[in-house]
Amino acid sequence: MKKKITAILLFSILSVMLFTVGTLAQDVQKGGEIIITDLSFKDAKTLDPHVASAAGSMRYIENMYNTLLKYEKGSYGKIAKDLVKEYSISDDGQVYTFTLHEGIKFHNGDPLTSEDVKYSINRIIESEVRAAHFEAMEEFQIVDEQTFKIILNKPVAPFTTFLAYPMNAIVNKTVVEANDGNIDSVDAGSGPFKLVEWKKDQHLKLEKFADYFKEGLPYLDKVTLRPIPDETARTTALRNEEVDMILQVSPKEKMKLENQDGINVVSKPGTYWEYLGLNTTEGPLSNKKVRRAIAYTVDRDQLNKMVKFGEATPLTGGPIPPGHWAYPDLEMYTEPNLDKAKQLLSEAGYEDGFEAELIALPNKSQLDAAQIIKQQLAEIGISIEVRSLESGVYFDKLGSKDFDMTVIGWVGFVDPDEFLFNIFHTGEKWNQQGYSNEKVDKLLEEGRRTIEREERKEIYEEAVRLIAEDAPMVFLYVNPQISAFVDEVKNFDINPTVTTISLETTWLDR
Repeated sequence: MKKKITAILLFSILSVMLFTVGTLAQDVQKGGEIIITDLSFKDAKTLDPHVASAAGSMRYIENMYNTLLKYEKGSYGKIAKDLVKEYSISDDGQVYTFTLHEGIKFHNGDPLTSEDVKYSINRIIESEVRAAHFEAMEEFQIVDEQTFKIILNKPVAPFTTFLAYPMNAIVNKTVVEANDGNIDSVDAGSGPFKLVEWKKDQHLKLEKFADYFKEGLPYLDKVTLRPIPDETARTTALRNEEVDMILQVSPKEKMKLENQDGINVVSKPGTYWEYLGLNTTEGPLSNKKVRRAIAYTVDRDQLNKMVKFGEATPLTGGPIPPGHWAYPDLEMYTEPNLDKAKQLLSEAGYEDGFEAELIALPNKSQLDAAQIIKQQLAEIGISIEVRSLESGVYFDKLGSKDFDMTVIGWVGFVDPDEFLFNIFHTGEKWNQQGYSNEKVDKLLEEGRRTIEREERKEIYEEAVRLIAEDAPMVFLYVNPQISAFVDEVKNFDINPTVTTISLETTWLDR
């Protein structure tokens, strides 16, 4: 318990500290190229923000575009203005009035206007990936080229958070239509950096946008993102200064790099939570008792020690991490209980166990976790076959619910609604487990329209309790956000959401 309280206090303290590398008290040096690598980059499939769902794609996209609002630098959960110069919210929480900065240009020189905002939001809805963020929008009113109103049919507590989500970007209507709606490899943005070249599995090259509306920014001339899937190759590249940063460092990489001269390793509380997903739509896993038996069998502490070198924080209830204002301290699955698990299996009619397939991406830590879970579930008679699938096949199976079990994770959430609604509400886009509970649906809907934080906290605590009892997922752990970078990198925001939008104010001391 002492360790858990310490982790909570640490998260709370750090959430209000500046998560930055370097300081602007020094003289900013403009120019130069930063080269960043990350395991997730290999999964980048598109440059279209409105259809992107893989973390690698998001990292490639986010510096090419702007959003109306954005995550405030040096914080977790606070919202700042981006394209918007000013905004107001009506007393009933249903009318949002926005005024854009003047003189904003897209990369092709077109002005960014209210019409582009309206077009972008409608396109987000039509693209479906994040349509739920705007399902309460009743009307979009254009007042003039810089002013518009978004009218909701009910209050939506996390609406400003939705507007700050990096993939809810404003796109150039003219460019999108000129490409017949397909911007998978096209730049339709207004961000601090514009596209130079994208070679899948090799690199994404960006360069400074000279007409960026924020005067004096960005400082860097170029940004290159390189996928290096092999862990040893990544650490070697950083040591040899072939790259300037590893965005997400594994615990094993951390051990290799933290005592290296000229390299900084920074660890902050993160939002990347991983889980064992269970397909609830058919077979043994459609039985709640079977799923709970699995939840009582999985040893999260052992997984953390063997896979994460003790660096992660086990999740004993739901996905919202310790230290988050909505964290429900449930402690439902603090340690394995094999007797209870076997009893539940017997009550469900599977006293002799059953066979199932567990799929995963070719990600070493998740494959290692899958193999350990296989050994753990064998103790209650469940025989698991682990299969590694390339990302295209893997995500197709998840989307079509063509799987039994999977080990995967989510990252980048800020509001509790983001942790829960799209993943556990019946029929939502990312409810890949096919989970449905009418009580949970009502609670999540209530949490979305309730404004007062303490009331929301109570609502989400009850929702998470019900979800954990139903066990459509076995929540494993939340990872710290660990980055490693050379000394010359200054003012980069090591953010719990893993966003790299602070590159617009990052500079190199060279």
